Amino acid sequence: MISGSTRIIPIIGHPVAQVVSPPAFNGAFAKEGMDSAMIPLDVPREALAAFWTLLRASPNMTGCSVTYPHKRAAFDAVDSHTSRAARLGALNTVRCDAGHLTGDATDGVAMCAAIAASGLTVTGRSALILGAGGGAGIAIVDALCENGIRSLSLVETHAERLATLQSFLTKNWAGVEVDFELKPADIVINATTLGKNDTDDSPFPEPVLAEAAMICDVVTHRTGTRLSREALARNIPFVSGEDMGRGQVAAQRKFWGSDSP
Repeated sequence: MISGSTRIIPIIGHPVAQVVSPPAFNGAFAKEGMDSAMIPLDVPREALAAFWTLLRASPNMTGCSVTYPHKRAAFDAVDSHTSRAARLGALNTVRCDAGHLTGDATDGVAMCAAIAASGLTVTGRSALILGAGGGAGIAIVDALCENGIRSLSLVETHAERLATLQSFLTKNWAGVEVDFELKPADIVINATTLGKNDTDDSPFPEPVLAEAAMICDVVTHRTGTRLSREALARNIPFVSGEDMGRGQVAAQRKFWGSDSP
């Protein structure tokens, strides 16, 4: 039951009808008997400044989660960043300490946590990422590098994003072996929106799927994506967008602090 003493964690975006995080967070709060709740909050771009003012001032808001399209705007609005968020230039979670806002980026951390929970170690492996220059894609690239990935094959069709990705890797992860080819790898990750619609083509060709040790998808879908069905048909371990969402729970709660929701 939500009451006047409930600690509220908004997840802000525009729109927010598609967000899948609240059930996972609220399930964890309920399991631990915490008087806390995550609520989706639709915040248009022109109302962002007012939201940050409210977050700084409200005693019962520890922080917030941030989704599309506010991740880069949030980066500019907070007072400080973790080293991870600073590398990426975007964030998806904010902690409020007596009015001081600190931002972190946990999308990639959540994917790596979901991969680990499914039984695969990232260290020393190869990975193929489709849509590697997008917001989720580059965060996953960063987290894989942070967790000891051996080599990366990165696919990004947007020229500006590709240039940004190349610059990011040169600056931060020059020691990781990187190419820009669509080819088989141990871990295959779809970081695009392919799969949101039932009529979408498979993100990956048959030879890539056949050699994968694990297949991952950032897309959430009520009945499962085509990629999830392809993984099941091949008996290959699969990490879904929902699994990644559950990985956010531990990552963001750790950032908010041990005494926070």
